[in-house]
Amino acid sequence: MESWTLSATLGDVFLDVAFIGSCLLVAILLRRFVPVFQEYLVPASLIAGFVGLAAGPEVLGVIVFPIERMGAYVYHLLALTFICVGLHGGGARHTYGAVNLGFMQVMSMLLQGILGISIAVTVMLLLDGGVQPASGMLLPLGFAMGPGIAYSIGRSWEAYGFEQAASVGLTLAAIGFLAAYFVGVALVNRGIRRGIAGREASGGVSRAERTGIRDEDSRPEAGRLTFFPGAIEPLAFHLAVVGAIYLATYWLTGLIASGLVYAGLEAEVPVAWSFHFILANLIALASRRLLRLAGADGVFDDGMLHRLTGLMADFLIAVSIMAISLSMAWRYALPIALMSVLAVVMTYFTLRYASERVFTTYRFERFAGMFGEMTGTVTSGLALIRILDPEYRSPVAQDLVLSSGMALGLGFPLLMIINLPFTVFEGRLEGIFVVAGLMLGYLAVILVAWRLFLRRSAGGYPDA
Repeated sequence: MESWTLSATLGDVFLDVAFIGSCLLVAILLRRFVPVFQEYLVPASLIAGFVGLAAGPEVLGVIVFPIERMGAYVYHLLALTFICVGLHGGGARHTYGAVNLGFMQVMSMLLQGILGISIAVTVMLLLDGGVQPASGMLLPLGFAMGPGIAYSIGRSWEAYGFEQAASVGLTLAAIGFLAAYFVGVALVNRGIRRGIAGREASGGVSRAERTGIRDEDSRPEAGRLTFFPGAIEPLAFHLAVVGAIYLATYWLTGLIASGLVYAGLEAEVPVAWSFHFILANLIALASRRLLRLAGADGVFDDGMLHRLTGLMADFLIAVSIMAISLSMAWRYALPIALMSVLAVVMTYFTLRYASERVFTTYRFERFAGMFGEMTGTVTSGLALIRILDPEYRSPVAQDLVLSSGMALGLGFPLLMIINLPFTVFEGRLEGIFVVAGLMLGYLAVILVAWRLFLRRSAGGYPDA
């Protein structure tokens, strides 16, 4: 609830938006003129985050802002992004590739969680007794699920005594982004050189993709006007819907929190507020579904919704880097370094192994896209796929997007499990061991379910 009650004036908010926007402009220039950013397709939002971190209070001090306020923006932008995603409507049929990629995502999350716990507990017992063993559970949140979820859930753990958990999660997410682009682009280029990429691979990236600025003759439409601007600006309508759904999310989350208090479960209230983004997504999905049933969903334009999603995501990524507490990151430097390096190696080999045995076509494209998503976000995965398939002619990009929805459903038990050490075991070490055991058990369930799917789908799905 702290992200809703954080004290800030309206002037503070506008100055923060101006600062973040300025960092994005600097990042666009850096992407345009710095070759290394072009070579590795580093998005401007990620560059902007590090620019803001460097200019912020813990490094140069050019701009002074409370890190907690940037963290609050991460919390709210996460829900707003999920609302925009939910309003897209979806409805596309999950293909053989999408289902398998969904299983691969959940497998990666669970393996990263088990690895993170193992490293954190080992460091605590053998090297540094001050390390919080629950920090290992932030690894899958930062790597596989993204900075917003890592912050939101990490923030709720701070109420149970895990100081600066949100900052540790954001640090892991930032390292994951770096791995997604620098390691990801390197492995894609190596795959092209070795000739193991699929038939769509071109091995080339256009100048516009490298610089980030489109040429005049290659600028697609951003969206269509579903309202007459004299009545209401269509963008204003879409923003109004997002705002209304977020208001409903606030009311519903507050109602759930009040119910927990009434039931004597006050300790669960921070967890309820940390999952507001899931409620936001469900309300958005239900709203679009109801309008579709009523034949009125034509008021939405998916192009406009995509632009809003991109807007929220760019600001989310930028502020998630700016919200990192470098002092806390330094305190957890050893476990963070070990977790990050070993997670990248493990994710690489497990996804490569699974891709080679599950798929008969576009193996490398699916492996590359999944590596990008399991260390960064779905946008990172799509960026790697685009190097191999510039026109998105293969089904891999669509499969990757569809698989994210499936993984959210299958991965929800993981989000429940990781809170047990605090909500049930009051931070005791045995709670961490219980969670590790539950993760292993759920991993076994996922692998069995995946195997059953592969048997039932043999010959029934085209591998495309």
